[in-house]
Amino acid sequence: MTTAKTSKKANTKPAAPRKPAHDEGVHPVARPFLWLVSDKVRKGFLYFIGIAMILSMTADFLINRHGHFHFEERIGFFAFFGFAAFAFVVLMGWPLRRATGRDEDYYPESTEDD
Repeated sequence: MTTAKTSKKANTKPAAPRKPAHDEGVHPVARPFLWLVSDKVRKGFLYFIGIAMILSMTADFLINRHGHFHFEERIGFFAFFGFAAFAFVVLMGWPLRRATGRDEDYYPESTEDD
């Protein structure tokens, strides 16, 4: 009787490997881009941005600027101006959404006649 049990176990196929949790419900076109979700890519991107920032700030010391206004000639002006402009645009999204957005119940519930 033990030989029958062991032969059943030997003939069973191993279970198929389960898909990773982040891969479930993903559109097939998006699957080639799942490598962008890894922690290595995220950290590498942050390091890349940091190195690019440092290089652009050091290049600012080597360039002789002739701006239209006196404050444009300061070292790092365009880096700080770009950051301030980006922060302004991002932070203005909140009041703009409140001013132009609609309530969740703005549209009526759909009926069977639709």
